[in-house]
Amino acid sequence: MEQVKILIDLQEVMGQARRLDEEKQKVPLEVADLKSLFEEREASFLAAEQEFETLKQQRREKEREIEEERDKVERAKAKLMSIKTNKEYYAMLKEIEGTRRTNVAREEELLSLLVRYEEAEKRLAERKADLDEVSGKYRERRIDIDARMGSFDEDIGKLDARRRQVASKLDPSLVRRFEMIFERRDGLAVVAARNYSCTGCHMNIAPQLFNLLQREDRIHTCPNCNRVVYFEASEIEAAGE
Repeated sequence: MEQVKILIDLQEVMGQARRLDEEKQKVPLEVADLKSLFEEREASFLAAEQEFETLKQQRREKEREIEEERDKVERAKAKLMSIKTNKEYYAMLKEIEGTRRTNVAREEELLSLLVRYEEAEKRLAERKADLDEVSGKYRERRIDIDARMGSFDEDIGKLDARRRQVASKLDPSLVRRFEMIFERRDGLAVVAARNYSCTGCHMNIAPQLFNLLQREDRIHTCPNCNRVVYFEASEIEAAGE
């Protein structure tokens, strides 16, 4: 049973390394999810920023137009004092009134624009806060993940050294055979045979083989799943002893 005990030890070490490696493989997916969320919030912020800047430009343009028209009215009023004929005077008054009406329409447009501008400004602040929050979490998680990856590599390295140490006690051909079964049977290459049954595949084991397992210190495998099997007394058999 000495070889079987070593194989069980080897299986435990390789199982630990396998579980750590599986956890390590999940880390990039976690990073990808965080990055995807960050990029989503960043795109949302950039869209809000673009909208805000566009409205800001439109607001400046509208304010400039209104100011120019006001200057135009003031210049026209000053010019009224120098006009000599009634015809020219009334024509100038008509022009001033037309400019005023145009400016009233522009001011209404500016008010509507200011409402949209303020909404966009508020939306931009919200998106910026969201982005800052996600960005902060993203950076923190990356630091944590980098530390975890280092820890994974260190622990897996130690287990690999332990695996080589345990495997050195066995014949290399047996180790190769064991590792092949380990991979094919999802990390379970050595199992107990109990009550004439393999606990790996739960199929019956012939009485002759079961008796050999109890008497011989040799490596035997399950005829069905090919796992290494060793005798282990059932609770009933153990109680009988």
